[in-house]
Amino acid sequence: MEKVEKAFLFISRNLDRIGGLIVLPAISIIVIVDVFKRYALNDPWIWSLEFNEWMLLLIFAFAIPECTRQNGHVRMELLISNLPKRSQEAMDVVYILCAISLFYLLGFHAWEEFHFDYELGRITEFVRLPIWGHHLAIFGMCVILIVYYVLRLIATIFNFGEFSRTESIGLEE
Repeated sequence: MEKVEKAFLFISRNLDRIGGLIVLPAISIIVIVDVFKRYALNDPWIWSLEFNEWMLLLIFAFAIPECTRQNGHVRMELLISNLPKRSQEAMDVVYILCAISLFYLLGFHAWEEFHFDYELGRITEFVRLPIWGHHLAIFGMCVILIVYYVLRLIATIFNFGEFSRTESIGLEE
């Protein structure tokens, strides 16, 4: 179980780094240059808005596995922390099953859209990015999250310990 957890840690952390250290600065630079060109030179880039929309989606798809790994989802900590341990585990199981269902449905839809867009060869209007790429990114994010949640469900049900809190058990690089 620890090897799987380390692999998930490696994947989620590196995707998060790519989004934060490469994609986010690229968006910032393009926005700054585009604003300068638009207002100072009256010559904006027609493709910059489309590019930024796609890159923001990529940041989201890359960051959500790491956020989930760190247990960074939104919940009422005041309520959860005051419940008995068995009730906390029961709520975790319900949360995990809901998350698996949600990401399965989202991933299933993204997979269907990926096939549809790939077969038609659809591309974006200005940057000419393949539209299937964004559906493939969403599908990949969903697969990573479903695997993580299944492992977390097993760890919660069979009391394997701290699988959902890897940042606290010394698996850092």
